[in-house]
Amino acid sequence: MLTQAEIDALLAGAIEIEQADEKDGGVNLAKLMGAKPEAAAAEEAEDVSDRKVRPYNFWSPDRFSKDQMRAIELVHEELGERLSNTMPTFLRTNVRPRIVHTEQGRFHDFLSDLHPNSLFHLITLAPLPGQMLITISQEVSFIILEQRLGGRSDPRFKDHVLTDIDQSLLQDLIENMLNDIKASWSKVTTVEPKLVDSTTNQHWVQMMIGNERVMMVTFEIMINQVTGTMSFYVPYSMVKPVINDLNTHRIITGRKEQMQDPTARRINFDNLCRVILPVRVLLGSSKVAMKDIVQMRVGDVFVLNTNVKDELTVEIAKKPRFVGRIGRQGNKLAIQINGTVAME
Repeated sequence: MLTQAEIDALLAGAIEIEQADEKDGGVNLAKLMGAKPEAAAAEEAEDVSDRKVRPYNFWSPDRFSKDQMRAIELVHEELGERLSNTMPTFLRTNVRPRIVHTEQGRFHDFLSDLHPNSLFHLITLAPLPGQMLITISQEVSFIILEQRLGGRSDPRFKDHVLTDIDQSLLQDLIENMLNDIKASWSKVTTVEPKLVDSTTNQHWVQMMIGNERVMMVTFEIMINQVTGTMSFYVPYSMVKPVINDLNTHRIITGRKEQMQDPTARRINFDNLCRVILPVRVLLGSSKVAMKDIVQMRVGDVFVLNTNVKDELTVEIAKKPRFVGRIGRQGNKLAIQINGTVAME
């Protein structure tokens, strides 16, 4: 138990911890804790990076590792390349998105920085849980509307609340991007993007996304000499099921093992089971002279080159697949499968 004098000395930074190597000297506890006692005033000019204790924000810890953030950035870099080909066709003007900023944090902090009239697009990536968010800055949104409507709007009204028609036209752009989103995420996992809602209600978006930790990927977009941004907000909870697949090497090389989908496999198998195939049993063959064919009458017998005890070939869709013995079941001829034919 420390005495009051020892506690005062500890808080003042006068007590030092001995190191195993005497050359390193002592470790000033006040310096580690970031305090600036009078006794340490001479050391105040030292580099702060030498401190062995770093501040940590327990309210908003970083959940994405650097490698995971880089992997998500690579996914969106490929998305940007794909959008560079599809957006000009859709908007009938030259546009080339490029990533200018990535950051992670709590969604509430990002939401407070957005324009009050921003249009939020909620996207699901089934079978991944949750929803990702896409926003387009106001200045670019109105240029997109101009391109969609084929004219120019009055600059005085470029800060108005988006009408239902405006929102519908911007939704068309997002839905046009879904195939590119699916393709860019294919190197991580197979997803089916779907636009589930578009709204300007920030409270509704806050309720849907909550205060999750998200990664923000911001694209710079220039359309008709007007520059704006398009931001993607990817929640950590959405990518958590495939967090181990967020591998930069795998995404760069494009080499990913094919993962079997049990549901798709069962559906395909059920569909195959309904296919009807012709089955034929070859009883044997024989060579007959033409004069015998001409003189053939009812009751004549052809002798085949097989024995009654020989195994016969069973063809499935004109391909030999099995061998078996001929017999009878009830009043019908039948064949019992005894083996398979070796495949070439």
